[in-house]
Amino acid sequence: MKMKNIFIIGIALLSLVSCKTKKSAENTDTLPKDISLKPENNMAQQEDRQQLTSLMREIDAFIALQPCTNPADWKFTAIGAKPCGGPSSYIAYPTKLEAQILPKIEHFTQMQSAFNKKYNLMSDCAMVMPPSEIRCENGKAVLVRDSGVTAIQ
Repeated sequence: MKMKNIFIIGIALLSLVSCKTKKSAENTDTLPKDISLKPENNMAQQEDRQQLTSLMREIDAFIALQPCTNPADWKFTAIGAKPCGGPSSYIAYPTKLEAQILPKIEHFTQMQSAFNKKYNLMSDCAMVMPPSEIRCENGKAVLVRDSGVTAIQ
């Protein structure tokens, strides 16, 4: 019995001595990041989202300068980018302002695509179908799908 206890104690000591306690990480990039850095990342994301929101408001305000009285004077285009690809929605704009508004819409779409990639966003990947027509209601352009109204500009 005494020999058995010495043998067990010997194996336990060998196990403890053989473990390396001061092992350094070979590649620190693969280690989990400190949780205290998360709020900083969130702040950057909020700032980027605010820029997108601000540009969208600018586009909406620019479009609102022209009241909708005749749908033939309006067109629509895709705007934004879903993380899976494709536009996030469609927007109506007056043809009189086409040269000024389309670059802003394209810039917004590029910014949203970069935002999606930067923050590894996911989406439902549902395809947003283009509207079938534009109507003017109370001076505002209304995008209409075959299934009904989709958005009021």
